[in-house]
Amino acid sequence: MATRIIFLRHGETQMNRQGLMQGDSPCPLSELGKEQARRSALAIACYHPVKIYTSPAVRAKETAQIVSGTLGIPAEVSSLLREQSLGRWEGRSWEDIKKEDPETANKRDRDGWWFCPPGGEPRLRVRHRMLNFCRQMEEKHPDNTVVAVSHAGALYFFLLVLFGLEPIGTQPIRTDNGAFSVIEAADGNLRYLSINERAHLEDLEKD
Repeated sequence: MATRIIFLRHGETQMNRQGLMQGDSPCPLSELGKEQARRSALAIACYHPVKIYTSPAVRAKETAQIVSGTLGIPAEVSSLLREQSLGRWEGRSWEDIKKEDPETANKRDRDGWWFCPPGGEPRLRVRHRMLNFCRQMEEKHPDNTVVAVSHAGALYFFLLVLFGLEPIGTQPIRTDNGAFSVIEAADGNLRYLSINERAHLEDLEKD
């Protein structure tokens, strides 16, 4: 029996719009982010999920609440889905970091799974968390579908694993706000059914 996991990135926040790194920052959804969450719920409905799991971050929980209320399914917080802690980089733009600390910025692009932001969390730990979540879902929800609200970094690293890629430089994988990817877990194996579905968001524009 297979378990389907719909990995949904939270809706947009003001920090997303400003191009700032969030990590553990307590950022609420913008009005656009709330609409993205509503659109996502309607797009996900056809999969008939039985439960939604969410990162403990404010932006993720707000997204989960909208999806849960729209679909009438229970929601539960899972710390396995949280974003990579970015330590001293949180609240900063990548352009500023590259200018102020080019040596560490270069390590980010070349150190692969072993890279850890200053004062933050190693990528390898994020990878282990996401894979552990999938194992738990396969045990708890055989032959059912669940939704998992997570974050750009965590989802990016998880999808790299699925594609057999390393986090070296920038890989061509998108994880847009309000978009979702459908993953199937069976007998300890993972395969993707769709990646970054966002047709439900196409007519939304940032004001």
